[in-house]
Amino acid sequence: MVIHCEHLVKIYQTADAFRALNDVSLDIAPGDFAAVMGPSGCGKSTLLNILGLLDEPTSGVYRLNDISTADMSDRVRSRTRRDHIGFIFQSFNLLPKLSVLQNIALPMRYGNLPRKDILPRAYELLQRVGLADKADRTPQELSGGQCQRVACARALANRPELILADEPTGNLDSKAGEDILSLLRDLNRSGITIVMVTHDDKIAHGAKHIIRMKDGEIV
Repeated sequence: MVIHCEHLVKIYQTADAFRALNDVSLDIAPGDFAAVMGPSGCGKSTLLNILGLLDEPTSGVYRLNDISTADMSDRVRSRTRRDHIGFIFQSFNLLPKLSVLQNIALPMRYGNLPRKDILPRAYELLQRVGLADKADRTPQELSGGQCQRVACARALANRPELILADEPTGNLDSKAGEDILSLLRDLNRSGITIVMVTHDDKIAHGAKHIIRMKDGEIV
């Protein structure tokens, strides 16, 4: 997906009117793999939430595939998130009472895939991340690295063009983190655009380029 941002500002109306983003402009081309780095509180996650249509800028322009997101209705935003964007979170966000296979299948139940094709597709994705033998396990029975692999498979459920990953290796040891980076690079080579927030220099240098932020600005 083509991402184009001009002069994005995000202000949270707290007692002091906190400015999380300040005049952020960037372009991300289809098939890119960008890492966003910076200290805590610099606006990385706020930017990712705006790119993923989970939040809206206070001012500025965000165009996704040459469509102004300001003109999208709530319904169109939800459909765009469902059909075109996959999310990977630091805390995995897997449902503990569902099996691994059911967690991956869940987003497809809200998509356009025929019901009979959902579980076979979920199992195919589980194979892709090397966990086919864990299909009936629950998240509590897996390691952190395995849970993040399941989260990657779930992000692929509806064949997204864009994956947004917020600290995907933050809760993992170095070996598991490198495995997740390798998986993300494989996905990128298959044509998926990836924007990843990370604190880890080594992980960031696995991306194609690095966007550095400080105090709500790109530096």
